[in-house]
Amino acid sequence: MKFPTKLPSLAQRHAELNAMKWPDSRLYLTAGRELRYVFSIAPTVLSRVYRCMVKLKVSGSPEAFVLEPDLVELAGGRRLPHVYPHEGRGTKLCLWLPRAGEWSSELTMQESYLPWTAEWLNYFEEWLVTDEWAGGGEHPVNRQKRWMNQGRFMVMR
Repeated sequence: MKFPTKLPSLAQRHAELNAMKWPDSRLYLTAGRELRYVFSIAPTVLSRVYRCMVKLKVSGSPEAFVLEPDLVELAGGRRLPHVYPHEGRGTKLCLWLPRAGEWSSELTMQESYLPWTAEWLNYFEEWLVTDEWAGGGEHPVNRQKRWMNQGRFMVMR
């Protein structure tokens, strides 16, 4: 029988990320409830450099964002694959399938979110050229909700 693992504290994650000494990176602790790790990464030696952020909260799974350059602008009007809608700066990346248990709090950022972000960016650069997402995975399509309103269907997103 496997017992649930306690989620590492933000202080532990801070120490983990700080120990990596990743060039051009910064750590921000927001009101003791959120840790933001901002870093630069190029998925290949021929790639552009991206400014990214991993956001970690007291509970729940981390979130990854590309802050610069603007991916929507790079996509030239095409709908970005494998991203989540969100309020705020940057593009929120879809890096793993929650129901498949691909991420666990036992994984370090160096063995999960950081290489997964680089991998996502590599597939993104390929997608910019081919218009085909080679990264696999699945992402839910926005489902429409319908309800009756005085005998008529109204569609809401």
